[in-house]
Amino acid sequence: MLVSFSVENYKSFKDKIVLNFEDAHDYKYNNQCIKNGLLSKVVIYGANASGKSNFGFALFDIVCLLTDKNSHPTQYDELTFINADSNSDVAVFEYVFKNKKDKIIYIYKKKSPKVITYEELYINDKKIYSYDFEKQIFDQPNMKEIYAENLNFEYFENNFAILRYIANNTNQPDNSHVKFIMNFVSHMLWFRSLQENGYIGLTTGSGSLSQWISNNNLAKEFQKFLRDLAGIETNLDIIELTQPIQQKLLVEKHKNKMFPFEQIASSGSKALELLFYWSKRFDDVSFLFMDEFDAFYHFDLARNVIKYIVDYDNIQVVFTTHNPNLATNEMLRPDCYFTLKNGKLTSFADSTERELREGHNLEKMLRNGEFNG
Repeated sequence: MLVSFSVENYKSFKDKIVLNFEDAHDYKYNNQCIKNGLLSKVVIYGANASGKSNFGFALFDIVCLLTDKNSHPTQYDELTFINADSNSDVAVFEYVFKNKKDKIIYIYKKKSPKVITYEELYINDKKIYSYDFEKQIFDQPNMKEIYAENLNFEYFENNFAILRYIANNTNQPDNSHVKFIMNFVSHMLWFRSLQENGYIGLTTGSGSLSQWISNNNLAKEFQKFLRDLAGIETNLDIIELTQPIQQKLLVEKHKNKMFPFEQIASSGSKALELLFYWSKRFDDVSFLFMDEFDAFYHFDLARNVIKYIVDYDNIQVVFTTHNPNLATNEMLRPDCYFTLKNGKLTSFADSTERELREGHNLEKMLRNGEFNG
């Protein structure tokens, strides 16, 4: 699991910003939001332009660094990568992972989206290696801890992450920390549904969601998903077309007509279609970031979506939202709700001197500015 993540000098974050999943309080309710002592379900609130999306892009920078999975164009914007008000020319990323009882710290620095300048790895506070890409100084005191003590770096490309090079050029046992990191990162997923859909990580490629549902004969399962989650009653089916090309088509049937689903679906239904698509892969996801997840949802539906995803015990999840109706102890807890303001993330529990209890109305407190820091 991810224990914490921090970034500094990246896009809108001049100073270091930290999301600490270890900051769990001793609440006695909604413990499904805690796993192995870590927060596993988190909601981030923030005003427009507070940096919620940028924080997600920062957290998923490691996907671009260590894998060939899908990325977002914003992550490769040279102009905005380094904070415009900083005197430093590098952004610093730090990931702390927990692999069973072991703590892994992975730090790297970049001066542009594709140019890494420094990298280091620690396991249980023991330095495994560090590498200065500009000075080409390689300190590797404990490479045997990651089964890389005999690895030949003669043909190492100087702008290729050391960790990725090790993963690609050594035989790692199943319980190795390198394999753990690579598997975790390879199964991270970021997605959102706004004017157009986008995603980072987990897979590659793109295509029509309705076509995917049709090709996999999931019309009735999607119909049930819409009914159970959103109360949408519709009659979906799949028909075979031969013109202009042979293909399957997802349609909504009515008494006298049928329509292509994509042609008549509302923005909310299309957002649910995207959620349905990714939910079929949630069993393979390690970490999920849903940016502005409820942009097209009624507030009741937004609650249902959170409740639905909380049931996935295997996934750490971060939601971003503007919706104060979601701030309730009925679903999560005060230590699972965060506000992003002035480049700092603070949980509700740490934003007030008041002792928050299960009976408190978090939504009312949020609206009244209780958690403004």
